[in-house]
Amino acid sequence: MLAVGCGDDDAPGDRTTAFKKSELLDPGESGTLDARACKVLSPAVVARASGARGEDLSARPNNSLDLTICEWSGGPVSSVKLLVDSAPRAQLRYYNLLAEQHEFHNADPARKARQIKGVGEDSTYGGAGAWWTRATRQLVAYDDDKIVKVRVNVSGFGDREARATAVTLAKRAVMQLRRS
Repeated sequence: MLAVGCGDDDAPGDRTTAFKKSELLDPGESGTLDARACKVLSPAVVARASGARGEDLSARPNNSLDLTICEWSGGPVSSVKLLVDSAPRAQLRYYNLLAEQHEFHNADPARKARQIKGVGEDSTYGGAGAWWTRATRQLVAYDDDKIVKVRVNVSGFGDREARATAVTLAKRAVMQLRRS
């Protein structure tokens, strides 16, 4: 008599590769970033990129354990915001953000994620190290276990100018953060 069945999926003899626990399940280490967003980009750098005068800009910091935010405003700058997220599993969270953006907004040209190479780590999940969303005027980049977001709202800026400003500022922020 021969018994045929599905068997136990976890039986060692049925696996093609050895079972090993995913490194993504290991706890990450919080509080490892010493940088502050308002020091990563100076008002002069933000002013040059946005066409404002440095003396017109004021910065508002907001810092917590794994998140640092700086928002500059003044003159034609309604808001230029830099957010640096250094919480554990940044690459996985970056990919999840991108996947959700594609899943929910790919059919809407203004909310569709438009990938940008040359800003963050282009070898990360998703095909590019950064993406731009027109509707929110926000660039999201991944680099060196950090997510960097730059949002640009400047009077008179269309999509092209806002995106170029965000790319300039994100590249600068990524380079500064690599040094810290």
